[in-house]
Amino acid sequence: MTDLKTSAMKAPNSRCYFRAPLRRAAVMVGFITTILCGAEDLQRPVDGRLMRMEEKGIDGCGLFAGAVHRVASAAEVRALAGKLKAGDQLVLVGAEWKDARFTFSGVGTEAAPILIRPETSGGAVFTGKSEVIFHGSNLVVQGLTFRGVNPAREGAVILRAGDGEAKPADHCIFTGLTFDHCGSTEAADWPRQKLWLMSMRGSDNTVAGCRFAGLKHIGQMIGAAELPKTGLQRLHVLNNRFTERPKIDGQNGYEILQIGWSGESAKGAGSLIEGNTFENCDGENEIISLKASDVWVRGNFFFGCQGVLSLRSANRVRVEGNVFDGRGKANTGGITAEGSDHVISGNTFRNLKAPKDYYFWTLAFLSASAENIGDNGDVAGYGRAKNILISHNRFEYCDARIAVGAYPRKEYPLLPRDIQVEDNVFVGMKGPSVFDYLAPDPEGEVRKTWREVRNVFER
Repeated sequence: MTDLKTSAMKAPNSRCYFRAPLRRAAVMVGFITTILCGAEDLQRPVDGRLMRMEEKGIDGCGLFAGAVHRVASAAEVRALAGKLKAGDQLVLVGAEWKDARFTFSGVGTEAAPILIRPETSGGAVFTGKSEVIFHGSNLVVQGLTFRGVNPAREGAVILRAGDGEAKPADHCIFTGLTFDHCGSTEAADWPRQKLWLMSMRGSDNTVAGCRFAGLKHIGQMIGAAELPKTGLQRLHVLNNRFTERPKIDGQNGYEILQIGWSGESAKGAGSLIEGNTFENCDGENEIISLKASDVWVRGNFFFGCQGVLSLRSANRVRVEGNVFDGRGKANTGGITAEGSDHVISGNTFRNLKAPKDYYFWTLAFLSASAENIGDNGDVAGYGRAKNILISHNRFEYCDARIAVGAYPRKEYPLLPRDIQVEDNVFVGMKGPSVFDYLAPDPEGEVRKTWREVRNVFER
């Protein structure tokens, strides 16, 4: 079995991850004509400093050779904001940090970032109404715990990376953090009081090896909706664990992770989501909501999650080598998509059961209101799904297969086109077609662009 952490650390170091593989895909299917890398530097290498810390530890990695500043209160943290030098450490002393609220800023360098950490492993546990903000560049925030934190106000964020547009966090690493059952203990608060565990504002940041568990509020475990005004987000979400996100009601807004927002009209992000585990994440139909383009989602595990990976307002997304295992639970799905030039390859869809509608399907491509996302200001609807390659996936004992053109109606008249399904294996699912829903197409012209070749059905 491939070690996902090792896989993440050895991500390609090319200037554009998408270019070579997707050009091969274009040649392979023939009719996919769009080259899926439209800009330089869409992806960046996984931050080598993270690997150094994991392999050699904080003391042996050679990154933090500056002064060590010990603090025992939020006031002492605030007093040092903006004053630490590259390579310094801010060490949080004590076991519990109750009702701690502070903003810390700092400017490290690539070779000598500023480290924020607890004095002892398992120390610096934030409780009560704590809220913290980090902004600046080349910060490493490591090993902090947020347990039962409840800011008890609408729209609160427990940990902000970046403090608005003017004060982003850039080239920062957040690793080994724990968010454990934060929020109100009162059920009445969950659907009406939005709470984010973590928000990201800036570019070239990494969230790695963290644990997010037990959020019940409307809001998100990680929100990264605000893309940089210039340049690419290039956020890396690596090897984290997301668990215990229960279904509360039928509202939207209970996602685990969101990148971008609809008003950006599928702006490029160049971000990477790899090696994460999502387990029993049932908050709503969108486990991950991508409202940005040029994102790579690979090597993740979705276990017993009542929802899907949603390519909601996105183009050129590559979904590769993930496992969607419903564990026989109802309403467990795979991927829903709009937009153009996606590649869905090498994934396993297993025991996804009893979807209540197409928003929980194994694979569903929706009917659209606009040819392209954002045409004529249409950011609330859907852009036409087109130029999609679905190849070398394995479907095992799922109750649904592939739906094309779900929910066609007057205001959503545009059916998906140029959908190629090839070299997939279906186990315990009846053939002969890979499609179990095809939208009505009276003229038959769009249907001619949907192709299925060399797929295999096994008992």
